[in-house]
Amino acid sequence: MMKKIVFAMMMMLVFSGAFAQNKTQEKKIKYFVEAATKEFSLDAAQSKQLLDARNAYITGYMDVMSKVKNEGLSDEDKKNQLNEVNKDFNNAFSKITGKPLSELQPFFARMRDELNKI
Repeated sequence: MMKKIVFAMMMMLVFSGAFAQNKTQEKKIKYFVEAATKEFSLDAAQSKQLLDARNAYITGYMDVMSKVKNEGLSDEDKKNQLNEVNKDFNNAFSKITGKPLSELQPFFARMRDELNKI
């Protein structure tokens, strides 16, 4: 009986941790999209496209990291897959904003700093 109670409590902790992590990711995605919408004067349709692209980026990133942890993905494969995820997002972001990647780099640098504080 005691083992079942301990097991149930452990499962609750695991699920609450995963839920909190998802909430943090949602918060960071929303922050990024709102900042980009303001910075690049995006309209509602562009903002929605960016939200979808950012969600796909985070999902892709998390999938790669899961493969690293669960499947022992090699460092080289990890790097290649993350580069592909980054490239897809950068291309989408560039298309949505109408700006070349070189003009987006200062925004990305600022977002890296600001998102680490969330």
